[in-house]
Amino acid sequence: MASPTPLPKEPLTAKPSFGLGAEHLSAPVFVPKTPIGDASSPRSATPSLNPSIVNQIEHSPIPPPTAVNTPTPSTANMTPNWPTSGNQGGILSRQDNSMSFDDSMISMDPSQSSALDGSMYMHQPIRRPLDQHLYVSPLPHISNPPISHHPLHSFFISDDLRRTLQSKHDLTYLGTQSGSTPGLPTELGIYHSLRIIDNLNHIQLPPNNQNPPSKVYIHPAPVYKAVSSVDGNVYCLRRIEGYKLVNETAFNAIDTWRRMRHPNIVGLREAFTTKAFNDNSLILVYDYHPLSTTIWDEHLIPNPNLQPPPNPPPANQNQNQNQNPITGKGRTGLPIQERVLWSYITQIANALKAIHSSGLAARNLDPSKILITGKNRIRLNGCGVWDVLAFDATTHVGVFQQEDLVSFGKLIISLCCDFFQPGQHPALPLDHIQRNYSPDVKNLVMFLISKPSPLKSVDEAIKIMGPRILNELDAMQNYADTLESDLGAEMENGRVVRLLSKLGFINERAEFELDPRWSDTGDRYILKLFRDYVFHSVGVDGKPILDLSHVLTCLNKLDAGLDERIMLVSRDDQSCLVVSYREIKNCIEAAFNELRNAGNPHRVHR
Repeated sequence: MASPTPLPKEPLTAKPSFGLGAEHLSAPVFVPKTPIGDASSPRSATPSLNPSIVNQIEHSPIPPPTAVNTPTPSTANMTPNWPTSGNQGGILSRQDNSMSFDDSMISMDPSQSSALDGSMYMHQPIRRPLDQHLYVSPLPHISNPPISHHPLHSFFISDDLRRTLQSKHDLTYLGTQSGSTPGLPTELGIYHSLRIIDNLNHIQLPPNNQNPPSKVYIHPAPVYKAVSSVDGNVYCLRRIEGYKLVNETAFNAIDTWRRMRHPNIVGLREAFTTKAFNDNSLILVYDYHPLSTTIWDEHLIPNPNLQPPPNPPPANQNQNQNQNPITGKGRTGLPIQERVLWSYITQIANALKAIHSSGLAARNLDPSKILITGKNRIRLNGCGVWDVLAFDATTHVGVFQQEDLVSFGKLIISLCCDFFQPGQHPALPLDHIQRNYSPDVKNLVMFLISKPSPLKSVDEAIKIMGPRILNELDAMQNYADTLESDLGAEMENGRVVRLLSKLGFINERAEFELDPRWSDTGDRYILKLFRDYVFHSVGVDGKPILDLSHVLTCLNKLDAGLDERIMLVSRDDQSCLVVSYREIKNCIEAAFNELRNAGNPHRVHR
């Protein structure tokens, strides 16, 4: 088969009227050099260029900086279906269902971004960073995400944190909309919608439905959740049944507790007596921490589902031989890790330091009264109860502070040794601590359970802890950095929500001031096309483009009002607009102000 004879070269003056002249090379829109078309494309075929015309253009005197490059093999067969005519204005007629392409429009179709090589265009604009795109990468020390890290986590908070916060919010107001539980007062001072908090230990009530006595407070001490009619917040109300006030000075310490705000102490708001329950009751109002558990439930409660170890520790001769060592405690039945142990010790010591410095004593370091409100985050609960129940003006507060230190030491022993019983000689537990934990733990315990002394204080205990406090400080600062990074992402989402709200008020509005086509005319038509560009983009294969990064990038550019220009195409492919983000933002503000000023007699009609 003979090869086709090449056409003779013709002078530029003799080219057909539809050809591409050298003067078109300075057109504002970049034009592909080669004839573009694809027989498999659903669009209409684009007329091919005459080879002789292309040859003439290649030999025309063109300055080197704007010389047309020959397409590389990697892109010669991947050219999109664009026309060869230049764009001479902002509005283009789409006679053949094709359109010219500007290099700045690459982001319009992410599925084709890899196929658009720079050699296809006569000029490459300088890529400038986005001025106000504040979705930054994670901080350097948290920039190595785990393997299961999803890209969406870069824009939103983690799933675990979101579920935790949502669960806390749900539990906070659960049941508060239906009033108080039957049998409870409708109102208690400024509090209403009383609900008893479920007992985590599932203690069965007696047949007469009376609350059982508390192992810590001796009196029955149920806990309720109630809503304040003053600020609308939910608080925790601890009720001490059968309390009769003898001395009004017993409430003097309550004022000091109310002024104390500490991250490791559950805040006490107020205390008062009442007869709303048909008896003499003492009510202490505390801050409510949903989804909280206790050290007793987490580490010390006997777990019947776990088997005891094959070789339990021998019973001490001072221990009752009828008592078997309690094994398998806590939710997991595993011994507490030393890292977690030091975290608890540091936080409790921090709370005791604040309490003792205020001239008070905790007097309540029972494991069932120490809340775990987060991941290894603890708070001392029930502060101030014993100051009222066991008021003693003759005993110096220093005696109670020494008792706090001894209780602190016994609490550490209980966490380290699951076989420790109250009243047991500490020799066996100390030996267990020495074999399983660092010497610092044993030294601290021996100091805390030693005899009272003027030199024995929480400050000396903190000195023994030494560098262990820095480990807790490092962990908390790293966690704070993580939360700050999540907060930064959500802050940007707030900007996007405000922008989307304005677009939602404008787009597809049924009518405005008796004009049913208000949202489809004027500046609002540009906003309609922009919505399609952001959310309704379709790839060359006809599939919807669900690219979250494209949406966030466009919306942040719009919020910043950049001068970058984009091409907006109508749904019928008959016209398109080339506008900047700044112009689109001005259209949004103008349309939104028009809606906001509706009905204002002083507004100016355009």
